[in-house]
Amino acid sequence: MKKLIILLLSLTFILTVGCSPDTRKSESVLDSPEMHISMGMKFFNDGKYEEAKKEFDDAIKIDWKKEDKAGAYAGLGMYYAIKGDKGKAKDNAKEGISLNKKLPLVHTCYGRTLGILNKGVNADEWLEDAVDEFDKALELADELRDIKAQAEAHYFKGITAKYAYDFSMAKKAFAEVVKLKSLYATEANAEWEKVQMIERARPGTKVGAKVALLDEVGKAEIAVLFIEELKINQILDKREKKEYDTEFKAPEDPMKYEAEKAEAKLAVDIDKSWAKSWIMQVLEKGVMETAPDHKFYPDKKITRAEYALMLLRVMVMITNDESLYTKHFGEENSMFVDVRTSHPAYNAMAVCATRGIMKANINGEFELSKTISGAEALLIIREFQNALSLTF
Repeated sequence: MKKLIILLLSLTFILTVGCSPDTRKSESVLDSPEMHISMGMKFFNDGKYEEAKKEFDDAIKIDWKKEDKAGAYAGLGMYYAIKGDKGKAKDNAKEGISLNKKLPLVHTCYGRTLGILNKGVNADEWLEDAVDEFDKALELADELRDIKAQAEAHYFKGITAKYAYDFSMAKKAFAEVVKLKSLYATEANAEWEKVQMIERARPGTKVGAKVALLDEVGKAEIAVLFIEELKINQILDKREKKEYDTEFKAPEDPMKYEAEKAEAKLAVDIDKSWAKSWIMQVLEKGVMETAPDHKFYPDKKITRAEYALMLLRVMVMITNDESLYTKHFGEENSMFVDVRTSHPAYNAMAVCATRGIMKANINGEFELSKTISGAEALLIIREFQNALSLTF
């Protein structure tokens, strides 16, 4: 009887505590779903996805009203989208909306989830649905007079539109964030400038638009831009002069010719590169070259000084003016406050600057060691085309 009483008391205690293995009591007034959701969103935006998931999971475990956990499910929707689990991503995002459809955050997160899931997919198939969610968030935020939620919805609407290549929509969304002078204002201003640069650069191909979105570009991306956007093959083919040699020559060993041809194309590190086809073309044309160790280094990020050297090489090939290689050698005064005239790339930088292809910043710095973004690389190609009056 005594054992039975102890057992009943134990069961009563467990029921009184009221926590299943999947729930827990709040340990502090700050230990709330709202606090964990806020931290989870911060982690997610910083790219710390596993830490974000832990916070969202913890928010759900707290013994609290279910509607207060809506943002946690919305956050998990984005997490599973990053992981490529479409089913769980949509289920969690929709659960967040069903728990509290008047919360702007859940709609913003669902719009972001759709954007993550469909990155690289034709925008006609999904962008409208994502924009509907952002617009619902904006309508609700306006009703609540929640400027933070408005800024958040506008900002991520812009980010989503940018990756869907709708640069006009993206620019408008970022401008709205800047106008609010609230959350994400600094980031939105930087994004607005980047999108404006992409619009000015006018990507002519889908691959060009993809490269334009990159914060930094490597040699592989430059090879792609030279082929797809500069159209270097067509330019060089158009400018090649046919020469006919009518003098008699003894036949040469064909094997020697093939060996020389193979040597010219040799790049021992591009077989597994996604850009191999483009790299082979720029190597065959002599537009770009391998290092002395026969490696192309496709993933090496390119600085402004290195890009100037590449463009000078292309310029000489197009114009047949080899004097450009030494045009600014021996100058006493540098055109740039951060570059000595003795720098190996000074001549290339000076040639590009005098032709308006690459410019110094407002302080007179060329920023030679700064890596170049995709948008900047593409815009410079447009300036290059204008400077040389290149048409197709």
